Amino acid sequence: MNPTKKSCTGALLWWPALLALSLNACSTVGPLGAESFTLEGELPADFALKAQAHYGAAGNCDGRSQTKTFKADFDSHPHEYRFRIPVNYRDGTCDLRLARVGLFINARYGDRDWQQTYDNGGLTIVDQLPEGAPEFQANGTLSKTAECLWLFQISKAKSREGEISKLLSCKGAGAHLIGTTLPGKRVRLLFQVRAEEEPYRDNTWVRFPEGWKPCLPKEGWQQCQDPPVFKTFRNETQECTVYPNCTE
Repeated sequence: MNPTKKSCTGALLWWPALLALSLNACSTVGPLGAESFTLEGELPADFALKAQAHYGAAGNCDGRSQTKTFKADFDSHPHEYRFRIPVNYRDGTCDLRLARVGLFINARYGDRDWQQTYDNGGLTIVDQLPEGAPEFQANGTLSKTAECLWLFQISKAKSREGEISKLLSCKGAGAHLIGTTLPGKRVRLLFQVRAEEEPYRDNTWVRFPEGWKPCLPKEGWQQCQDPPVFKTFRNETQECTVYPNCTE
């Protein structure tokens, strides 16, 4: 018997002490597949991004799934991100294939814990693109821009009642991708923030040249009275009549 011959399990037949080494060299077990694509782009100041790749089982491994998470942290300046996301995921003897990538777009508008919010987006893996969906260019790149908007309101939470709180709305933060053609490709997703904010609910603020003024609602309704009756709100310790400048 040749002492250097390896079994299909990776163990040396004559040298058990080298079992671990040979398993590492010959095993099919591995966390990541060789095929991947790149998700990259730009984030505005005070934005962060988390991408969560979801993998589903292929073949005889029904019911098994995995996730892998990629993060780009907050920065006080505009910044770039780049994630290399596997198209296939190996778990034991199971081949797991990318099904979708969830995007969690986080943004902050102040230093306090509650002055942080988020919106969602995602990359959907399909067999055929929906009508009108953008395709990869000849150089293997798909470029998109997501437009984010701050929506302001007067908080009703007890800890910050009467202060301005905001929600984030990002449109276009995703794409449809054909899984079989994805390896080696580059998806470039840029995030931009509109300079002008808007009220979270229509007809709850009235716009003037100096800014937005909040109004008292009709009884039993959320919309402004007609004619509008205005109210104040707080910016930390300061009482304000107009947003975003506080005073007229």
